[in-house]
Amino acid sequence: MKQFFRLFAYAKPYLPKLILGFFLVVLVGQSPLFMPLVQKFVIDDLLMPANKPLASFNLTFRDDLDNQVVVSNRLRQEFEARGISLSASTLVSIEKQGQKWELNDTETSQKYRINQKVFRLDSGFQKKKYLETLEGVADLAEVERMSDLSRKEFNKASTKLHDAFKDRDILLSSKAIVSVDEPGSRWLVIDRANEKHHTIWKENGKLYAADGEIKIYAATLTHSVLGYDFHYTLINWLVIILVVIVVYYAIFGILSYLCTYVMTWVSQRVLFDLRNKVFSHLQSLSMQFYESQGTGQIISRVREDVASLRNLATETTIRIITDAVTFVLMLGLMLYWNWKLTLFSLLIFPMIIGNYHLFLQRLRPMWRQWRHKWADIGTGMYEAVAGAKVVKAFHRERYHERQLFHNMRETLESRIKIMATQTAMGRVALFFRSIGRAAVLCYGGYLVIQGDFTIGAMIAFYQFMERLQEPIMNLIRVNTQIQEAMISAERVFGLLDSEPTVEETPDAITLPRIHGHVKFDNVSFHYEPENPVLHNISLEAKPGMMVALVGPSGCGKTTIANLISRFYDPVEGNIFVDEHNLRDVSIKSLRNQMGIVLQDNFLFAGSITENIRFGKLGATDEEVVQAALAANAHQFIVDQLPEGYETEVGERGMRLSGGQKQRIAIARTILRDPRILILDEATSNLDTESEAQIQEALDRLMQSRTSFVIAHRLSTIMNADMIIAMKEGKIVEVGTHEQLLEADGMYADMYSKQFKKADSVDDTAWAA
Repeated sequence: MKQFFRLFAYAKPYLPKLILGFFLVVLVGQSPLFMPLVQKFVIDDLLMPANKPLASFNLTFRDDLDNQVVVSNRLRQEFEARGISLSASTLVSIEKQGQKWELNDTETSQKYRINQKVFRLDSGFQKKKYLETLEGVADLAEVERMSDLSRKEFNKASTKLHDAFKDRDILLSSKAIVSVDEPGSRWLVIDRANEKHHTIWKENGKLYAADGEIKIYAATLTHSVLGYDFHYTLINWLVIILVVIVVYYAIFGILSYLCTYVMTWVSQRVLFDLRNKVFSHLQSLSMQFYESQGTGQIISRVREDVASLRNLATETTIRIITDAVTFVLMLGLMLYWNWKLTLFSLLIFPMIIGNYHLFLQRLRPMWRQWRHKWADIGTGMYEAVAGAKVVKAFHRERYHERQLFHNMRETLESRIKIMATQTAMGRVALFFRSIGRAAVLCYGGYLVIQGDFTIGAMIAFYQFMERLQEPIMNLIRVNTQIQEAMISAERVFGLLDSEPTVEETPDAITLPRIHGHVKFDNVSFHYEPENPVLHNISLEAKPGMMVALVGPSGCGKTTIANLISRFYDPVEGNIFVDEHNLRDVSIKSLRNQMGIVLQDNFLFAGSITENIRFGKLGATDEEVVQAALAANAHQFIVDQLPEGYETEVGERGMRLSGGQKQRIAIARTILRDPRILILDEATSNLDTESEAQIQEALDRLMQSRTSFVIAHRLSTIMNADMIIAMKEGKIVEVGTHEQLLEADGMYADMYSKQFKKADSVDDTAWAA
């Protein structure tokens, strides 16, 4: 939780937009509530009342149906019998003769629909013999006097008649008879068993039938909204609802776009700021951090780990708030509709939550292991690419492939295990959810049967039940994502919590332009406490002196150079530059007056000009060329490189030779104009011609500067003002070249061995 709030702090500069995003997301997040409420309104408040008749009665004769006065009087009697009063201005308008009427009460603005079922009979009744049979039947006594043939025809007509009415959901009893109302054009079907009368008539040679029962419905539905009554017909209500839905989702679409834009903007800014913060902090860390961490681990934290935190402070937080608000609103509505069914539906949630809690305990260590393994893969890939020349030189491509394959296989297995566990977690939760939905459906159906719940409310409740589970599932899933992201947060904030081993004091002074007087006062140092590197080193280099450090590998030469550059601070003792203790000066003001040339100098991807100008970012093109001239680099730049100073050097300067890279690095240092110069094996591993050119450039570079030269080739430091011979972290000899030879100690022994070997090589070459 602490890491979460630390991450959220990065969104504080964008608080107004974040609040706007919160509001929009919460607003848009309530859209699932809209359609169930609309469905409930349409079903319970529109369709059910519209399809529930206010009254129904039987009309026997068709004349009654076509006579507006008769129908109006009968309707008034039926309404009054049911406690519904119609005003004197009530009118009956016939929309479809014999089938549909409309009753308008102009005083109350209330309208009613009056419907009667009218349908065309089966075509078999259009045959002449069936028509004649129907025409010849007046009552049951007439049926008894029919001949056998007439009776047979009548039975066929009766069966057809029953089937035709049955197809229209009208059941005639076996006692139903046909009575002739108007021979040849109109008949009545009298069903004495259920006291129903139906009319049959002929129009244009076709038979039609009408149910004698007519039903009266409310044609105008009234609803109150914010204290105002609205009277509309069912069709008008449906049109209004359609318009409302279209407008709602149009507004929803606009708000959703704004929400996505605002939250994307905030999350990307947080990602931008966090990456900048991490990278800036990396620049402030001491060399000890870089030496203890793999390159892939560092890059993974800046790229993958920070990216995984991008949405945590914005979208994840908003999702939590949105789901919480949605859950509360839906739960409130469900409790309002039916508190018993609501409490019953909540019984499944403890099982769902318990299932996720159980699985999360297993997933957390899996995520941590997978994240570390993936960072190791990044380290391996970086090393394989950066060391491509070495890999190919030793023909170790297959080795790297096998190593990467092995790491990738472990990562794959780890990820599959995570996905399998997450899938199992989801399936178990789905099982519990399905049981909960089935139980709610059955219990809700029982309440509908008992009349304690409406159909529309049941449909809306069931949809809310589905959606009520979604916020809980989302909150659980978000918790899962948070737990996974917290692994990345541990790595990112662990990096941000890393303190530089070399820190400036709060009152560090800005070092003025120095003369280059360097003094070590009883300095001791170690990288690890159990392995001391320097023991009580004391030395003094006057301004302009060339100080050479010689000795076997691991004796502490490079460590002295690192201490002068203040990549590390001494464990004991002090280092002074122009009488200023390095602990008391700002690192920037110190390193701005220092220059370093290494054995394998790092060049950045870019042009020759950009790499030289790295020593002094504001340098003009003329200054860049002058530095290249002083470093003996100008000639090969203009003669050998296709685009001269604008030639791209490639990653790490791979398009240049070792000698060319070295001269570019020297030009970069010359442009910096340092007062203290450190040369670490600057001429090693070069051919004779390149070494001569570079040595000439170095001689120019070292003029009037305090120089510390680390060298294994003693021929390059014979003119040094002071040679310091070291062994096992201690100074064993100090003096000039001649003085040390006369002392016949360690330096003389090194010189003798090195030049005897050189003479031996020369003799062999001469003999060859």
